[in-house]
Amino acid sequence: MLPRPLRVLIVEDSEDDAELLMLELERGGYTPAFRRVETAEDMQLALGTEPWDLVVSDHSVRQFDSHTALHTLKTSGLDIPFIIVSGTIGEEQAVRAMKAGASDYLIKGRLARLIPVVEREIADAQARHARRAAERTLRDREQQALLETAAAYETTLAGWARALDLRDRETEGHSQRVTDLTLQLARTMGISDADAVHIRRGALLHDIGKMGIPDSVLHKPSPLTAEEWELMRRHPTYAVQMLAPIEYLQPALAIPHCHHERWDGSGYPQGLCGEEIPLAARIFAIADIWDAIRSDRPYRAAWSEQRALEYVTSLSGTHLDPAVVSAFLELRRSAQTEASVVHPVVEDAPERKRRILVVDDYESNITLLNRWLVSDGFEVLTAANGTDALDQAARNRPDLILLDVHIPEPNGIAVWQHLKSDPATASIPVIFLSALPAPYYSAERQFTPDEYLIKPIDAYELRARVHHAIEQTSITQHRQTRVPGA
Repeated sequence: MLPRPLRVLIVEDSEDDAELLMLELERGGYTPAFRRVETAEDMQLALGTEPWDLVVSDHSVRQFDSHTALHTLKTSGLDIPFIIVSGTIGEEQAVRAMKAGASDYLIKGRLARLIPVVEREIADAQARHARRAAERTLRDREQQALLETAAAYETTLAGWARALDLRDRETEGHSQRVTDLTLQLARTMGISDADAVHIRRGALLHDIGKMGIPDSVLHKPSPLTAEEWELMRRHPTYAVQMLAPIEYLQPALAIPHCHHERWDGSGYPQGLCGEEIPLAARIFAIADIWDAIRSDRPYRAAWSEQRALEYVTSLSGTHLDPAVVSAFLELRRSAQTEASVVHPVVEDAPERKRRILVVDDYESNITLLNRWLVSDGFEVLTAANGTDALDQAARNRPDLILLDVHIPEPNGIAVWQHLKSDPATASIPVIFLSALPAPYYSAERQFTPDEYLIKPIDAYELRARVHHAIEQTSITQHRQTRVPGA
């Protein structure tokens, strides 16, 4: 039988004991390459910089024990067999270690079981890795299909919004502007990115029910009759009839159905009042009014900022939710404050595109994400493994990193740890793309990524997270470049 290579990380403060372990592995048919560490810091560094097939740990090392070593391994996120070889571990401590995730334990001086245990654990690890690779391939294919479908949906929704603007003779870009403002206000009020996905869809399609209103009514140049107003007021109900059969749009119905409801109950189609009106519709109502009075129309010029603010304030408690009005006014004050700050002027300096690093070893995912992000105006960098990701981050300083967890070594968790430990890259926001079914990054693991998304990822939620993270980064950088005393 040909010798089998084996990469072993040894947690041991005795060189002689480490050599004995290597001799035993050689007698078992392995050609071991090993590294010996004596502290948790050295172990963490070794795990993050080199690939290992096996970790063998003494129980009582001068500066830390096997429980700490096992915790260090688990914190790294790596799936590596962990075997305790010790002359001091008691049965109670051994059971505790096994419950915590140790593979097995052996007594020093009695290593007859070492080779069978190593062979069993290596085989089990290989089977786990193969199973996960197959599951990951399936998830990546699901992700690819979702992104492709989302791209088609995006094009369709944008087309519908433009068609609605044209048919209703709105000013160009009305639907996109009210959507953008609605999302800004929603974030100000603490709406999650996941819920913002549905708010965005609803805002884009807020007037789709007008497709059911005859042109003779919709474009009538003179005041509508009572019968015509009754017909016009049906467009929110038509919106529900049109969109409800489309499953992915059902969570977005609040705005198309309720954006004409009023806080005092005088709106339509249901006469809802106060908090009976969905929050998304209450938020949208301000954005819709604001865009209408701040845009030029054939029959009047756009209102000034001050006049528009006074008008919106006057509607608080009647048409509009007072809490939402307060949040909107604060949003406008913040925007005015940022705009009033004086910055140095650099002649002929074009604004740099925001740069996003996408790290994934599944080429189709990278292709689709690249296409999606480039269409949104971002510059995209890509990496297929941890080493390349760290190099790209150091050389190009991206504004955001989309980081798959399960990439070729070092894996995503190790990459994140390297980034956060380096002052030059520590401030770069990271969004993890994870296939894990529940939050994996907890306080006991001693680190928390800026964000994470579970695969398969809803492309619209990913887009919302990306834009939110970039927006926050831009605000931070903007404040850091203010002229002192300005």
